Amino acid sequence: MNMIARRALTLTAVLVAATACATRSLRSDDASITTSKVEDALKQPLRDLNLAQDKISPLLLKVRSDPYALPADVDCHELNAEIAELDGVLGPDLDIAPAKKDSIKKATSDTVLGAARDTASGFIPYRGVVRRVSGAEERSKTISQAQLAGSVRRAYLKGMGEHMGCESPASPHREQAAAAAPQ
Repeated sequence: MNMIARRALTLTAVLVAATACATRSLRSDDASITTSKVEDALKQPLRDLNLAQDKISPLLLKVRSDPYALPADVDCHELNAEIAELDGVLGPDLDIAPAKKDSIKKATSDTVLGAARDTASGFIPYRGVVRRVSGAEERSKTISQAQLAGSVRRAYLKGMGEHMGCESPASPHREQAAAAAPQ
């Protein structure tokens, strides 16, 4: 085994061990999320070769075609339901802050897993060219566009809800902004 391959293998082993250390303190209900992120990091080279593809939510595909479409029923209940669906696919919106303790653990875990993903991707020479030729780059752009459309749709619906006088989640959550404002 040549020296570069040995170093890469050693670095990968260190990153996997660091990932285990960084995620060991997470609660058991977070274990499946962490396992999913580790699997995601290890599958990155397969995605770069377009041998494994991330699925795009049917909801995001639908929203991508017209993120500014008026909802069928424009009332607070309907807005809440559609925003909840989008939250389920996209994760929490920016107006919902994570708990401080959880965000530090998450940041540490994400940093280590990101390094592991980058290391795994580093095994592919001319990665950018390979991604373009294999179609993985186009797939990545499609996924990003669908996620952006979902985020835009959620913001649009929250704006409608705020205009209609709806309470959160059908309008932006303002509690944190009010708590941070000078008195």
